[in-house]
Formats: sequence, C-alpha cells, structure tokens
Amino acid sequence: MRRVIAAFGICSLLVVLPTFTALAAEPPSAADDAALQKACLKLAADPFAGSGPREWSTPFQTIDAFQAIPVCREALRRQPDDARLKLATAFAYIAGRKNDEAKPLLDQLVAQNDSDAMLALAFISKGAEATELMRKAGEGGNASGLMLYGMAQLFGQGVPKDETGGLSSLRSRRGEAPAYASRRPGRSKRQGGPCQS
Repeated sequence: MRRVIAAFGICSLLVVLPTFTALAAEPPSAADDAALQKACLKLAADPFAGSGPREWSTPFQTIDAFQAIPVCREALRRQPDDARLKLATAFAYIAGRKNDEAKPLLDQLVAQNDSDAMLALAFISKGAEATELMRKAGEGGNASGLMLYGMAQLFGQGVPKDETGGLSSLRSRRGEAPAYASRRPGRSKRQGGPCQS
C-alpha cells in the first residue's frame, strides 16, 4: 500500500510541477509592477515630510525596514530607472541601518540634484559634508533641509557659528522675509537699528 501511495505522489508531482514551472516563467504584469511600486512608496514614505524638530533626530523610525526593504528592492529590480523607487529604497536601507547599500542610490539621485536625496545623504554623513548637503537641499527647495541648515549655522555644527545667517535660514523656511538679517547684534529698534519689523 505504501508503494502505491508513493507512486501516486510521484506521478502527481510530475503532472503538477510543469504547471507551476510554466506559471513561474510568465513575466510579471504591469498591474503587479504598479502594485509593488505603490506598496514600496507607502512602506518607505519620505520620513522628513510633515516632521518637525522633535522627529529630525530619528526620522527613519517611521519606516519598518523589515517590510520595506524586500518590497522596495523587488520594485526597484523591476523598474531600475524610477527615481522615486530609488529614493524609497534608500530610505528603507537607512531605516534598516544599511547605509552602505543606501549611499550608491542616494549618490545617483544627488547627481541629478534631488534635494530629498541630499537630505537623506546628509543624515548618514558627518560634519561639514552633512551640513553642505543640508544647504544644497535647502537651496533646492527642501524646507526641512533649509531648517536643518539654519540650525547648524546657529549652533556651529559643520559650519562656522553664524546666528544671523541661521535665523535667516530658519525664517526663510517659514516663507517670511528675513528682515533682521541686516541688523547688527545688540541693536534694538529703539536704538535706531535698521530693523523695521
């Protein structure tokens, strides 16, 4: 009886196995690619979007790297030229503390003047290099980059301490005119300072 069951099992595998092989050989559909892309962009969303100073010390904690990395890696494998997928995959790698895998992706995007990639690369860089990337991100229109660069100027992190320039960057981030940028330290409006605000 055992021989009959074993023979039946082997025969059924011989019939079913070619069917699975044929299914596996089919290329993924465009709908599969779109769903995978959407999942990656959701799992590894921009950690700086909508965040404030409290979150800036650990922005990537909102990304679950164990879920995001395999999804984003596969989505990027299927669509290797998609800049959004490169950035999301880099975010996932940084969240998973795989900075060496994120850096090449970010370098490609920084070469294309992607300000979000500059900010992410600044997060994994040190000292003056990080501050310069924050400045470039801010100049590229990234409000978080401008805010972080202003804070670096205020406290002299990676650049010479410049309170006036730092406050100017912080105020520019909010969309206000930096009216006090020309005011000399220690002068108030009552002393006839140039500030008219």
